[in-house]
Amino acid sequence: MAEAGGGTYAAILSDLLARGVIAADDAILVQFAGEFDERTTAEVGLTNCTFSNLAPDSPSSRLTAGRHADAHAMPYADGSFDHVIGHAGLHHCSRPHQALHEMYRIARSSVVAVENQDSPLMRLACSLGLAGVYEHDAVADGGGTTGGVDGTGTPNHVYRWTRHEVRKTVASFDPGNAVPIEFHSRWLIGSDRALTSSMRSAIGGRDRVIGLLNGGLNAVARRQGNIFGFTIRKDLATAQAWTAVAA
Repeated sequence: MAEAGGGTYAAILSDLLARGVIAADDAILVQFAGEFDERTTAEVGLTNCTFSNLAPDSPSSRLTAGRHADAHAMPYADGSFDHVIGHAGLHHCSRPHQALHEMYRIARSSVVAVENQDSPLMRLACSLGLAGVYEHDAVADGGGTTGGVDGTGTPNHVYRWTRHEVRKTVASFDPGNAVPIEFHSRWLIGSDRALTSSMRSAIGGRDRVIGLLNGGLNAVARRQGNIFGFTIRKDLATAQAWTAVAA
């Protein structure tokens, strides 16, 4: 099954590989991992991945070699992996900032995350009922007992990030360094339930509706897109000027 934002996730990883930020055999922790992540990392060419998930019994996260760990308190030392990556998992955490901190702490070089973006257009979509505030579908897919907050059967709040919030959060984690962050966003609206069947028929059906909607939004307001990726470049961090100690 296709995962929302999966194309952005693969594109970011492929770009980092092409630029040499990630090497194919670098040690990578894949957080919030499931079959989709196993397949995607293999397809882009990553060969040294460790997979971990909050909820090993979730239908989307059952992996033969997968590990189970609390994303808020990972059992790894600082800098245990070259990179830590995660797709659509932070918003399932009861403490998403703490879970991001663990990703940052464990990574030596970079952290890659793909989540949902908080923007004026997304807030409008939520207020109109066109986008979810709580993720009921994930719990339904888990049979009502898993797939929600911290892997439980309680639907999680869909925590959406802003660029400014990511910057402030990283600065709080690591105040002694200036850490560059690369951002990526795009619209990927997968539902046309706001349109009547006659409207969909008039412009060519569901796929055409979704294609036109996403194409138009990406043309005029891509920066506010619902799919939001960020790469935290610890490898390019520089010490804050005020950290220098006078001789």
